[in-house]
Amino acid sequence: MKALILTRKEKEKLVIKLAEEGKSTRQIAEAVHISLKDIGTIKRRYTGEEEGEVGTEKHLSINSRAFKFFKENKDLVDVAITLNMDANEVLDLHIDYLRLSNKNKLMSIYFEMGDEISLLEWLYRKLRWYGLANKKDTYNILHQEDKLKNLDKERYETAGEIGRLNSLKMQLEKEVAELMEMLGHCKSAMEEKGQEIHTNK
Repeated sequence: MKALILTRKEKEKLVIKLAEEGKSTRQIAEAVHISLKDIGTIKRRYTGEEEGEVGTEKHLSINSRAFKFFKENKDLVDVAITLNMDANEVLDLHIDYLRLSNKNKLMSIYFEMGDEISLLEWLYRKLRWYGLANKKDTYNILHQEDKLKNLDKERYETAGEIGRLNSLKMQLEKEVAELMEMLGHCKSAMEEKGQEIHTNK
């Protein structure tokens, strides 16, 4: 059976998981296939026991230092350089940071919209301009939009009903014309019959 190839991030998570299960460093090394030294580094990073004096920034784990940089709006490239981390690891930590700071919903919208994100920005600025950039006003706008859609639907339905009634009107007018024509024929026939009777007398 072919061995599963894990990424660096996946290996680190597996090391932490096994450590929390009470596995020894040697058992973890055999399971994950990394050195004892690397396991020690991962454990210290996870527990925040990096080398340095307590209270200094160096004492923070790499993850904590990365979160601190993200909070300070540092560029992701600068974070990767400063902490000597690869791009994927920085991106993974940044996603974790966004989740922790409740910004992951905004990022998911950004990834979903792609290039159309400029439309969302334009809409937001327009709402701000008109003093409507709050939840209540936005709800009212959407509610009015629903009303307009319903009005459009009613308009189409009414137009259809008008068309049906016009068709019925034309049919009735045709039937009335036919009845009038029949009535005219009957009247003529009765007049002719009357003249015949009068002549015979």
